[in-house]
Amino acid sequence: MIIKGKRKELEKKAASLIASSLTKTIRKKGFAVLAIPGGRSVVGIFRLLAKKWIPWQNVHIFMTDERLVPINNKNNNYKLAYDSFIKKLIKERKLLKENIHPLIFTRKIKKDIENYENELKSVSSYFDIVLLSAGEEGHVASLFPNHETIKSKKEFFVSTNNSPKLPKNRMSASKKLLSKSKISVLLFFGEGKRQAFENFNNPRLSIYDCPAKIVNQIREHYILTDLT
Repeated sequence: MIIKGKRKELEKKAASLIASSLTKTIRKKGFAVLAIPGGRSVVGIFRLLAKKWIPWQNVHIFMTDERLVPINNKNNNYKLAYDSFIKKLIKERKLLKENIHPLIFTRKIKKDIENYENELKSVSSYFDIVLLSAGEEGHVASLFPNHETIKSKKEFFVSTNNSPKLPKNRMSASKKLLSKSKISVLLFFGEGKRQAFENFNNPRLSIYDCPAKIVNQIREHYILTDLT
């Protein structure tokens, strides 16, 4: 489903979709796994989520991707999410610290990825709800067009030291893991995402050409764009 409108209204729509999906999932199975990305495109949604009534104590939060830098580094995706809404929810005792799952980077990348995979497996084998924001060339998480990341056969997470975007060292949920999600919300915000949106709608292009197309494999998916 493609939903068009002004950005502020779409941010409200995204927050409402995520909140209702989390609540329904928790009602059904007792808990929910929410996967979130980094990037400035999602900050407004994070702040709106912090104001929503959600059974946060039953929500586990994982990252769809991470820049392999220390957790307190300004480029760390989790730090952005923490500063935007997680810190507030913890302070208000709505969200349990043990339900927050940042990637802990120790420079032993293979082991770090393995640890993160095991952490997810201890909770679930898939994400219930995943929030994604498309990049200018159609990447999502850190899966880039015609790159080793999107071509990977890994079941859970992939890493690369050759990202087309800086920093070069990144980890990402794999194509297989994202496609197993139950619900997805994908954003195309800003004029800079026009080509990505056109690629997404081009039937001649594959997932490898435009990784954002992964959401088409997810049964319940919403595409939000302020492009007219």
